[in-house]
Amino acid sequence: MILAAPMAALPSVRPLTSLLHVLSVLFGADDNVLEEDAVLRLVEQARAGDRVARQRLYRQHVQRVFRTVRGMLRSDAEAEDVTQDAMLTALTSLDRYSPRSGTRFVAWLTTIAVNTTRRRFRRRRPELTATGELPEIADPDSDVGDHIDLARQRAALLQALAELEPREREIVSLRYGCDLNATEIAARVGMEPANVRKIL
Repeated sequence: MILAAPMAALPSVRPLTSLLHVLSVLFGADDNVLEEDAVLRLVEQARAGDRVARQRLYRQHVQRVFRTVRGMLRSDAEAEDVTQDAMLTALTSLDRYSPRSGTRFVAWLTTIAVNTTRRRFRRRRPELTATGELPEIADPDSDVGDHIDLARQRAALLQALAELEPREREIVSLRYGCDLNATEIAARVGMEPANVRKIL
C-alpha cells in the first residue's frame, strides 16, 4: 500500500502516535489469514504427519513472523534467517502448542519468533539502526513519485523504530507486525497490559 501523504503531513498528536499510524499502514493486515478454527485443524493435521498442512501453516504465517522479527532486527537478511529458524522451531514443536491454554496459535508462534530473535541478540549484541533500503515495488505501473515517498517514509519509520528502546520496539513490532492485543503482548514481554497500552 502506498502512502499519499509525507511523514510531516501525518497528525502530530505525539511523535509515537504518528509513528504507530504509519506502522499500521505499512504493516497492513494479512489478506488471507485463516480463522483460528481452521488454523487449529491444520495444526492437528500437521501433528499427524500431514506435510501439506505443515506447508500451509508455514505459508500462512511466515510473513507475519518476518514482520515481527524485522521490526526487532536491523536487516532483511538477518530477519529472514531468524524467521526461518523460528518457523522451523515452531513446526517441529507443534506438539508443545495447546489451544486449551487459551493462547491463539499466532501468539504462540510469535513467542517463538521473539525468543529466537532474543537469542540472536544475546549471541551478537548488534546495534539496531535503520537501513534506509528501498522497499520492494509491488505495482510496476504505479507512480515512481509514490515509491520515492514510500521509501522516504520507510526510512523515517525505521529510524524512529531504531530510536525506541528495545522493549518498546518489541512491543510495537508485536502489535503491528503480529496484530497481538495488549494482553497477549504483556504475556510475552512480562509487563502488565496497562503498561503495554501506555507504550502503544
